[in-house]
Amino acid sequence: MNAVELLQRLIRFNTVNPPGNEGPALDFLRGMLDDSGWQTEILAKVPERPNLVARLKGAAPGPTLGLISHVDTVPANPEEWTRDPWGGDLADGYIWGRGALDMKDQVASETAACIALAASGWHPATGDLLLVVAADEETGAHYGAKWLCEEVPEKVRCDWVVNEGAGE
Repeated sequence: MNAVELLQRLIRFNTVNPPGNEGPALDFLRGMLDDSGWQTEILAKVPERPNLVARLKGAAPGPTLGLISHVDTVPANPEEWTRDPWGGDLADGYIWGRGALDMKDQVASETAACIALAASGWHPATGDLLLVVAADEETGAHYGAKWLCEEVPEKVRCDWVVNEGAGE
């Protein structure tokens, strides 16, 4: 599945936070990553707010590059939209829907690239590639990245991180 198709599918999961409901979207991603050879785990403070952590092991020890994103979105009032916010429509060269820009687009791009790399047989020469798709970014990460770093830091420790970056 390419990144465009993956983004369309992700938008169709209503992950408005609150309440989040990230589990079905993360299970979908996990299945594709598992099928391509990634080692995956679902880690959660509470079952209804899971996080996906996926690792592609390198051939030798070395630094870890982490790709970190989130799948929850801010609310959407369908009455204020000209298209279904959970439709994932491709029209006029754009994908329409809640999360298309923040941040299911990056989730789709990174996940599609990670699946393609593993499916081609590629592994890092040294170190690991880590993909983290977190819950709860929109309301403080208390169930997502903050919880992962505080409670299971060994699962998400990286030497370098690529994130959506807001200048902080």
